Amino acid sequence: MRALQTLLLVAALAATAQAQTRPSPLGQASITWLYYKDLPAAMRFYEDILGLTLTVDQGWAKVYQTSPTSFIGLVDEQRGMHRASDTKPVAVAFVTPDVDAWHAWLVARGVRMRSAVADSKSLPIRGFTAYDPEGYTLEFELFRDDPQNAKIRTLLKAPR
Repeated sequence: MRALQTLLLVAALAATAQAQTRPSPLGQASITWLYYKDLPAAMRFYEDILGLTLTVDQGWAKVYQTSPTSFIGLVDEQRGMHRASDTKPVAVAFVTPDVDAWHAWLVARGVRMRSAVADSKSLPIRGFTAYDPEGYTLEFELFRDDPQNAKIRTLLKAPR
């Protein structure tokens, strides 16, 4: 009995030690999941207007690649973990050097805009915001050449 108690204590201590050591870094990739009442309409927007390619088709969930390690997942609210709602407390940001061209493209296709393209007065970015078919805010941003953006521009391999 004493040997069993000792073995259980050692196992518990080992599990505690392992739980106190953070696993390998996060960041192999990220997926932002958005929930839709009309999944086919959302798919048409992300494919036809934004030009994204369907990467993973899980039937009621569709995954689109937006950069080498970033993805957007579109989910049918009837099957997903959450339901679509009128309140959208999330914004999806696309970082692009072609902010002005994207603005013109989206306006020409009748996409509803939230803001005009402009240089921010408080941050060293240029961008604009638009809405997807069910009201999610989409930000299109360029991190301008500024010391505040040095690290992200390096990570994005932006020209300097």
